Amino acid sequence: MTSAQTPPAADPVTQALAAFVYGGRHEASEAVRRAIREIIVPCDMGRTDTDRARDAYKQLRGLVARLGPSRKIAADPAVMFSLFDWAAVAAPDLFLILSGHFTLTIGAIQRLGRATERQERALSALDDAGHVGVFLLTELGYGSNVLEMHTEARWNPDQRHFTLHTPTPAAVKFMPNVAEKSVPRMTVVAARLIADGRDEGVFPFLLPLRRSHQDPVGVSVHRMPDKGFCPMDNAMIRFDGAVVPEDGWLSGGIAHFDADGSFHSQESLRSRFHHTIEQLHAGRVGLACGSLAAARSALWITVSYARQRLTARQVPMIDRDNVRTPLTLAAARLYAATALGNRARAALSDPDTPGPESAALAMLTKPLLSATALAALQECRERLGAQGMFRTNMITDYLGITQGVITAEGDNQVLQVAAGRALAGARTTPLPEPPADAPVWLRLLDQRARTLLTDADPLSGTDATALAEATATAWAAHALHEDAHQHQGQAGSLLCGLAQLYGCDRVLAHAGWYTAHGQLDATTAQELTALQGDLLRTLAEALPTLTDAFGVTPDLVPSAFAARDYLHAWTAITPWQWDSKPLS
Repeated sequence: MTSAQTPPAADPVTQALAAFVYGGRHEASEAVRRAIREIIVPCDMGRTDTDRARDAYKQLRGLVARLGPSRKIAADPAVMFSLFDWAAVAAPDLFLILSGHFTLTIGAIQRLGRATERQERALSALDDAGHVGVFLLTELGYGSNVLEMHTEARWNPDQRHFTLHTPTPAAVKFMPNVAEKSVPRMTVVAARLIADGRDEGVFPFLLPLRRSHQDPVGVSVHRMPDKGFCPMDNAMIRFDGAVVPEDGWLSGGIAHFDADGSFHSQESLRSRFHHTIEQLHAGRVGLACGSLAAARSALWITVSYARQRLTARQVPMIDRDNVRTPLTLAAARLYAATALGNRARAALSDPDTPGPESAALAMLTKPLLSATALAALQECRERLGAQGMFRTNMITDYLGITQGVITAEGDNQVLQVAAGRALAGARTTPLPEPPADAPVWLRLLDQRARTLLTDADPLSGTDATALAEATATAWAAHALHEDAHQHQGQAGSLLCGLAQLYGCDRVLAHAGWYTAHGQLDATTAQELTALQGDLLRTLAEALPTLTDAFGVTPDLVPSAFAARDYLHAWTAITPWQWDSKPLS
């Protein structure tokens, strides 16, 4: 094994496909992959959620010791996005705390801070993960709807500091990972600034949270019960006068207090709100791409198992069409989503990409990628049968973090409604124009997105969701089609086939809509169905190559018995002795 993007080094086809999957982040991906491999905590019996949460913080410290300091990692998009990918694959419990530490806390201090002594001390405390960064946004009664936020930061002009207050039960900060008292936190609290009795909008405030003996003055923390997945030390927080000095205010340079303590800003309340939450976009894309990486790993595990598992009459499971067909469809969807995810990561990594464009892409990307990952993971779970139920085979952890991603950094459905309404309001689409020789499936996907945009008045929540989904789907198809034509030989042929299969799949999934809008006749539907069948048969033969390109190997998922010689792996954990290889 020489690098993360080239699993079998001698296979140029796999190397080319892997280069596509990792989108040019080869060097960063390999460095992160090595670091993650050294801090893996294999699945064991008897570890509680509390144990796993504590281990995740140890993993974070081990990671920054190898790759850090933390602010260096946060400032390098290639490393940061690779970290989301490989942690999702090999350290799912660590994956859960990455966004809060790197993109939300360190990112917010670096982007919105003024390099004051206090802010520099905060970054230094975060650098070795001695303090863990956590962003306190969501409220019990208002979710992550920042425009309705009720937590208050009251400005005291005489003392030149703020005091944080939770005025109602609905304003309690809900489920940040701050319950574990042995781990100091550096929190960024989103709160409504109240100055001279006026609401001046939502801003972030820097508040250290050290709890080794008791809660800080003016802060009450209550541990929440365990969730069904995603082991974290979640808590609820209430503020009752916690003091934040003036330089703990992360104003982002868009507001200030004068010498008399009067507030000044030329920005609107909505603009201040967008300034506060802009940091969410990198987290959204990182988390969504991480869920895709987990799904790719699950598909590699499932294909590895299906090649070993013998069914009736000694037929390998992978040769059954009821197995290979859905796995091949899953591969096409994952490759298309990966192409779109790479576009989103590139946009967020480019300082010349306008903020509104990055925000729109993040809001469109996160729901499609995480929904694609969840569907693929569920398919893998079912095809693995009983093997898929055991944590040791990783799938349940992957399902758990993907469910978390769907809700974190903005619920998927809420994001789709917001993105769809933003598209409708702008009366324009971010989609590139299809090339003149575009295949019929690409033209149809593009037409559906543009038709929904044209018809988007008045726009219900359901219509907005459909518009966002159609736009993201068409964009994924565009991205994979374009990338496929940049590769030569067998790798290019496989990518072209995957793009065609994805396109046929997504058009036929909405055949009723296309027919109702006069965009799909019976002949074209029959041709697409026939093409889909041909592609499924051809690409199924390449499943091992397609999944090897994901770069997942037994050293990264050492617990996954299904991906190895599963008969030997299971019997090896028993004290039983065999005269010959068991069940061979």
